Amino acid sequence: MTGYWLREFGRLSLILVTSLLVGASLGRHGEFLVVGLLIFLGWHLLKLHHFARWLIHGYEPEAGFSENIWSELYYQVYKLRDRGRKRERKLRNLVERYRQSAAAFPDAALVLRRDNSIEWMNEAAATLLGLNLVRDIGQRVDNMVRQPDFVQYLQSGEYVEPLTLMSPIDNAATMQIYIVPYGDNQRLMIARDITKLHRLEVMRRDFIANVSHELSTPLTVISGYLESLVGKSRKPEQLDQALRQMQQQTERMRNLVNDLLQISRLEMNEIQDDEADVNVPAMLHGLLADARMLGGERRHEIVLEVEEPVWLHGVNQYLYSAFANLVRNAVQYTPGGGRIVIRWYADPVGAYFSVEDTGIGIPPHLIPRLTERFYRVDAGRSRSVGGTGLGLSIVKHVLRNHQAVLEVKSAPGQGSTFLCRFPPSRVVRKPGEAEMRLVK
Repeated sequence: MTGYWLREFGRLSLILVTSLLVGASLGRHGEFLVVGLLIFLGWHLLKLHHFARWLIHGYEPEAGFSENIWSELYYQVYKLRDRGRKRERKLRNLVERYRQSAAAFPDAALVLRRDNSIEWMNEAAATLLGLNLVRDIGQRVDNMVRQPDFVQYLQSGEYVEPLTLMSPIDNAATMQIYIVPYGDNQRLMIARDITKLHRLEVMRRDFIANVSHELSTPLTVISGYLESLVGKSRKPEQLDQALRQMQQQTERMRNLVNDLLQISRLEMNEIQDDEADVNVPAMLHGLLADARMLGGERRHEIVLEVEEPVWLHGVNQYLYSAFANLVRNAVQYTPGGGRIVIRWYADPVGAYFSVEDTGIGIPPHLIPRLTERFYRVDAGRSRSVGGTGLGLSIVKHVLRNHQAVLEVKSAPGQGSTFLCRFPPSRVVRKPGEAEMRLVK
């Protein structure tokens, strides 16, 4: 560009010198100088007008000097436009390849605008969701898929976990919905057919339930005969010891089967028909007596702090199982002379059941795994006290079915605190009861 600017300054200098010479010969050098400048400026304004028309309307540029600043500007803009066209073609091809790959995707894929209207979808969306590839573009997806769970999930804005629901066009099919926000308030919605996986999961649950039922009866019979044999007649010492071990292991197997049965029922969420107002304070008084008996000669200091008017709406059997597991764990893993505090109380945001102990504690990195099935922090000690490794898994499922959560705070040598948080929708207050009682 430097050469063109030098030529342009040369032309300006030539016009000025010519104007001064002509004006000097006529005695009007000032007027001719102004006329020369106006001619130079007018020519550039005309070229600027042509350039603007070309940029805005695409008119062909006017003919002019072949070597001037304007020809260079036209050339540079041509280059930019050519580069832009190539980039546009490249992006168009990229978008077309993306659309082709997304269209061939076996899962339903939809691009949603801010107002939940459909901007684009692939062919699988028509198969899995019953949509029309042409007619339903621009329609709100919650008007096309009207299931309440889906509408609530879509409007919640919380898409961390996928949504599982029945297919809107086939009640025998199960789908999983994923929504991923991106760009300017747009979302990518993926619908996946998980019917086979769902059937396998149901088969697994049914298998556990059926096997547990089949094992329960013979174990009960064996246990009954062993109870009648142990200590009821004179037998060699070795036989008596063997029978006692058989009885102990049979009892352990029966506990394991009962826990598996309970988890199976909890996973299938079979609690709605049995829900009622549960007298939690009375339940905890019974658990307090059981805890003291379980502690035996270890002389734990067990304290119960209970808010008497606070009850829960839920299933008495399952709530008892969850609370008993937490209390039993505190007793079993707290050394003799330790302190255990059981609390039940409520506030405007819910109700709380907590068990605090001065036991052996749990390393923080192991806390997330506590509710896994058969997971034991100390497998040897857990078996020695008769644990099945399913207690905290049962607690997790019971709380989940009551819309509650479990929080654990612990450190080795500093004891543990297990806190169950219940939502206010589950809390029932009974008038006329005492407010807060402390039992030692």
